[in-house]
Amino acid sequence: MTQGGTRRFPIRYAIQRWNDGRWFYGALLVILVVLIAIKLVARQPIISFIPVLVLDVGILIGLWLMRLASYVEISDQGLRVRSVLRHFELPYTGISRVRRQPLEVAFQPAERRRYVTRFVRRLAREPAAYIRIDRRQDDLVEQAERQLGPRFVSGGDVVVPILDVDEFVNEVKGRLRGQAGG
Repeated sequence: MTQGGTRRFPIRYAIQRWNDGRWFYGALLVILVVLIAIKLVARQPIISFIPVLVLDVGILIGLWLMRLASYVEISDQGLRVRSVLRHFELPYTGISRVRRQPLEVAFQPAERRRYVTRFVRRLAREPAAYIRIDRRQDDLVEQAERQLGPRFVSGGDVVVPILDVDEFVNEVKGRLRGQAGG
C-alpha cells in the first residue's frame, strides 16, 4: 500500500465484454481472413468482404479500448471512477466508508432489478467495491447518479465490480484513516 501514487483497478464489466467479444469477433476475423485468402487464390473479387472485415476489426478495437478506459483510480486527491465516456471524481472528504460485498446485493431491491444485464448476472456472486458517499453531501450523490448512471449508483453507494477488491478496499480505508488523522 503506497501513499502518494495513483493506482488503477479495472472494472469487470468491460473485461467481461472484452472476453466475450474477442472470441466471437476474433473467430469471425479468422473466418473472414480464410475466406479472403480462398477468394484471392481463386482470383475472385474480395471487395464484398472488406466492409465486414473493417467493421469486425473496428469492433475488436472498440472493445479493447473500452476495457482500457474503464477503471477506478486511487490518487492523492480522491477516487476517479471511469467507464468509457462516463466519469466521476470523488474526493476523500465525500467518502464515508468503503466495503466489499457481492455485486448482487446492489440489485436486490425491486426497483433496481431492471438494471440487471447479462454482465451483472454473470458477476453477481463476485465481490464489488461499495463506496458510500457521505449523505451530508447531497450534491455528490446527485452528481454521481447523473454522471455514472443507475447501474453504478445504488442509493448513496457507488457500486463497482473491480479486480483486486480487497486491495482496493484496504488502500482506500488506509487513505481515509490518513485523512481523518492528518
